[in-house]
Amino acid sequence: MSQRRSEFLALMAAATAAGAIAIDTMLPAFSQVREHFELLSDPAAAALIVTVFITGLGVGQFFYGPLSDRYGRKPIMRLGLMIYIVAGFASTFAPSFGMLLLGRFVWGLGSAGSRTTAHAIMRDRFSGDALARGMAVVVTIFLIVPTLAPLIGQAVLGLGSWRWTFAIGPLFAILVYIWTFRLEETLKAEHKRSVAPREIARSVLAVLRTPSALASIIALTATTGAFLPYLGSSERIFDLIYDRGDEFAAWFALNAALMGGFTMASGWVVKRIGAHKTRKLWLMSLLAASVIFLAISLATGGVPGFFVFYTLTAVVLALETAATPLLTSRALDEVGHVAGTAASLVGAISLIGGAQLARFVDRAIDDTITPFAVGFTIAALIAVAINEWGSRAQTQS
Repeated sequence: MSQRRSEFLALMAAATAAGAIAIDTMLPAFSQVREHFELLSDPAAAALIVTVFITGLGVGQFFYGPLSDRYGRKPIMRLGLMIYIVAGFASTFAPSFGMLLLGRFVWGLGSAGSRTTAHAIMRDRFSGDALARGMAVVVTIFLIVPTLAPLIGQAVLGLGSWRWTFAIGPLFAILVYIWTFRLEETLKAEHKRSVAPREIARSVLAVLRTPSALASIIALTATTGAFLPYLGSSERIFDLIYDRGDEFAAWFALNAALMGGFTMASGWVVKRIGAHKTRKLWLMSLLAASVIFLAISLATGGVPGFFVFYTLTAVVLALETAATPLLTSRALDEVGHVAGTAASLVGAISLIGGAQLARFVDRAIDDTITPFAVGFTIAALIAVAINEWGSRAQTQS
């Protein structure tokens, strides 16, 4: 059954957004989760709900890519969605915080399937600037969907238990699973690869020996490490530092809308000046904005006024988000012959590495937002430097 480009991109975005839905809908419930499991003495503990999920998401991607290179994108995407649904409901009814974290890890493993295969499918269909523009559209839709998630979570929270907010994710995944019946298989029979360890190792080396792919993976790892503390600690910052916990869902949704709008504009810029120049522009702008953010944070003792904090956060997040599809598309572009494995490496390394880096920032955030600004400044420095190296190495090769 043939799909129009618009429906195809919407489905890819929905498959990718399943991971964000699993995080964003339950963020407003963090305070109730802390109270229910008696975690009030350790406010940062609730952030593990995000970190553990992200770790599962990263680990899972190591497996789905090679499997999709062998058995096709569609069946592996649907396998991941099934694991997501089962683990999502298991987390919803978890009797203890430990069981909740275990369920979240498996939930992340399931989410990895739809995310990895969606990126591989995108590379199967597009390349070059067209891939960058397509990725920008997917990321934009991906952001629009979870823009509503915290608001939905807040509304559901007002009607019942925090557990209800956890159920939104698996219910959403059921709809995506049904939608995949309209998806056509994009992996051609002649491009199928063996899952023998030696063959997988060859595919991995092919990706890591490609300068553009390696540079993009490193840059994505750094920026992911700076971005994840926003997901894991933003509710705590709003509540404990700025005493605006009851407004969190609305401000979070507005930020997501701003990120989505900027990323959509990124696709427009790519069409006019190309992906390479656009990527460099966003990364240099991210570095400048992060340095300003850090300087203002230090000058105000780590607690700038709320609207100053929010504006600066919105700017750095919008720039980081706009750069993400451009880095992802470049990582996949030259290794399309092993798109599944490449998507696995891009997602797994950036998420696992980013989650580990994020732990340092999450733990450092107490009564000041300075660690958040420091994290983005360091990440931007790494991303700018490694992007320049990758571009030079690609030109010389």
